Amino acid sequence: MTLKFFFQLILIFIIVTIIGVFYYNFFIKNKEKVDLISKNELDSISKIDENVSNELSNIEYNAFDENGNTYYIYAKKATVKSNEINGENNVLLEDVNSIITIKNRGLINIFSNYANYNRGNNNTFFYGDVKIEYLDNLITSQNLDVIFTKKISKIYNNVYYKNAIINLSTDNVLIDIKTGDIKLEMNNINEKVRLVSKYNYAN
Repeated sequence: MTLKFFFQLILIFIIVTIIGVFYYNFFIKNKEKVDLISKNELDSISKIDENVSNELSNIEYNAFDENGNTYYIYAKKATVKSNEINGENNVLLEDVNSIITIKNRGLINIFSNYANYNRGNNNTFFYGDVKIEYLDNLITSQNLDVIFTKKISKIYNNVYYKNAIINLSTDNVLIDIKTGDIKLEMNNINEKVRLVSKYNYAN
């Protein structure tokens, strides 16, 4: 083997190595970067789409039961919780207005800052500056649980109840959704409902 031929082999090897390094750096690596950027962009788009699909504006729900009572709820904003994708039915509502119509008894108007609403059974948990209007009675509190599965509504947490005759404060107000009956109760059975009458003859 001549020295000239040996140098030619070395030169060919160097040229092939340079071409290989160039190809790897400018084609393979760049393709990996492009693929990585594309994947990140797709992930970002997916997250945006998920947020958009999970948030609704001016949403309404309607329901009724076997007794002829109806339930309407409206919210300026609704957010489907992440576990909704897994088959649950919970929706977070904001700026909420609801109407329960009890057959032969009248309307219950409900206002609150927020509510957790279950689309499967209509159970609703109102909270944040709750206001209830029912049969000329005004009730304010921080919480109201409307449990359709048990036919009961429970008003609690800083409850104030007033009408044309009385003002009172109590721990809990219970409204029977089936009959419309109202019951006042204290957490401690030894305590009494605090009542102030607008007439002298009332206790």
